[in-house]
Amino acid sequence: MLDKKSYAVLKALSKLTEGSAYKVVTADEIISNLAQKSQYDADSIKQIIDFLEKQEYINIKFFEENTYCYSLSPKARICLEQEGSKQKIKKSAKPFLNYLYTALAAFVGSMIALFIFFYLF
Repeated sequence: MLDKKSYAVLKALSKLTEGSAYKVVTADEIISNLAQKSQYDADSIKQIIDFLEKQEYINIKFFEENTYCYSLSPKARICLEQEGSKQKIKKSAKPFLNYLYTALAAFVGSMIALFIFFYLF
C-alpha cells in the first residue's frame, strides 16, 4: 500500500507517460505535475522513486542526476485504477438517517394499510 506522497508521485508519473513505453523526465517535470508542489523537492522525489522501484511499481532504465528513464509496471496501473474506482464510490455520510427514514416509511405504509383495511371494509 502506498502513502499519499508516493501515490501522488505515481499519479504524476502516470500523467507523464504514454502507454507502456519508457519515458525520460526530470524531477522538475514531476514536481510541476503534482498538486502540492511545495511539499516536494528533488531529493524527496528521488527517495519516492527509489521506493516505487523497490516495490515494483515502476521500472527504472537509467538515472542521472535529476533525470529518470522509467516505465510504469502493470502493478502501478492496477493500483491507479483501484484508487480511481474507490474515489468514485462514496458512502452515505449518515447511514443512520437512511435506516431511520426506511423504518419511518415502513411504519407509515403499514399504518395506511391498516387504516384502509379496518375503516373501509
